Amino acid sequence: MLAALLGVAVAGTGTAWWREHEEARAQERVALAHRLALHAAELRGDDPVKARDLGLAALGVHADDQTRGGLTDTLLLWRRDDLWLRGPDGAWHAEVSGDGRLGLVAGTEKAEVWDLGSGRAVALDGPGGAVESLALSFDGRTALTGADDGATTVWDLTDPAHPARRATLPGVAAKGPLDDVQALAVSRDGRVAAVADFAGNLLVWDLAVRDHPVRRSVTVVHGSRTEDLELSGDGGTAVTTTDRGPVAIWNLADPAHPVKTAELTPAIYTGTAAALSGDGRVLVVARRDPGADWRSQADVWTLDDPARPARTAVIELPPADMLDVALTPDGATALLAGSNGSGALWDLSVPSRPVRLAGLRGYPSEVRGVALSDGARVALMAAPGSTTFSVWDLGDLRQVAADPERVLCDDGPRSLSRTDWDRFTGGADPSDLGGPGGVDPSDLGGPGGRDVSLCAFR
Repeated sequence: MLAALLGVAVAGTGTAWWREHEEARAQERVALAHRLALHAAELRGDDPVKARDLGLAALGVHADDQTRGGLTDTLLLWRRDDLWLRGPDGAWHAEVSGDGRLGLVAGTEKAEVWDLGSGRAVALDGPGGAVESLALSFDGRTALTGADDGATTVWDLTDPAHPARRATLPGVAAKGPLDDVQALAVSRDGRVAAVADFAGNLLVWDLAVRDHPVRRSVTVVHGSRTEDLELSGDGGTAVTTTDRGPVAIWNLADPAHPVKTAELTPAIYTGTAAALSGDGRVLVVARRDPGADWRSQADVWTLDDPARPARTAVIELPPADMLDVALTPDGATALLAGSNGSGALWDLSVPSRPVRLAGLRGYPSEVRGVALSDGARVALMAAPGSTTFSVWDLGDLRQVAADPERVLCDDGPRSLSRTDWDRFTGGADPSDLGGPGGVDPSDLGGPGGRDVSLCAFR
């Protein structure tokens, strides 16, 4: 009997020791994986190949949100193309057509229409002052450019290589900076245009005949300057934001008599940018919350009943001003960017559960303009301090974000030299890092300088 009890005790002690040993090994793998992911992030700008390989090694050692997200961010760098601007002051604004073929960018001096496939650009040369804002219809046939003199120019881009100026929309008579066109929006088919000026006026225009636009209404929507303006695809719903006041929802079913249906709470949003889905049902508003140490956030709202907006989620963001927000027409993907020089893509297919998809490496300075095509296949990012703007091919975004390891390894074997492996891991034995099931050391690469196979961890 005593021998049996001793046997049970020894077995229990052995089990506890084994469990503690495995937990310690698991913690070591997590720490090593995160260290490799950090090295990868540090090398993205200078050595993207090494960053990719280290990111794959990190994910193989331990797969979690940090290692998976880090490798995804690195892989998306390979899907970025920078196009050179003609203007000397960088790009402040960016728009993209629904099919992702046409881009519209502007600095403070001029706007340019870009064929994103060929990289060819045509300047929009027209009257007016400095460019303050842009809008591009989903079909890419109608563009709007707003100037600091209060005028908005309507462009026909049916032939993008030969833009035609169709009309000028005058602003509300004012003096000085109150003339500025702060924000523009246009319906999916280009038949309805909305203009917001510095003084807080909302102007609604009928562009059914682009050569002869008709102003339907002028409404004072805010007591201070308008920060952003959004319009649903059918032109029936508008959203306006301000620098110090409420975000307002407007019913434009009768464009001659806009009706404010709701104001979002909390009532005060500071430095806001917003984006509205094409069907007018999903709204994203970025803000800095003065009640929480000026923390940056983005609120996701559903407008199924525009009179009763419902906030479904809050996205916590890096401590930076979010200067622009883009949303796909279906409301499933959002892109937020700002003063930290980078952008973040979020999956909003379930509005109550936003999921970060990836980060888009940006610029040393702030990003002022972002845009997303239909299905988030193409993204644009524009920064005033750069002589280029970025075009991102995101056609396989969700596949990359879901399993970046498979995306890499299905293309062929990947390996890291044993010298680099030892340098970045501190000489860890690859055969000890294959997870609970273990990995054949011969698959990973043995001693003696052999490369470490990164896809063998799968």
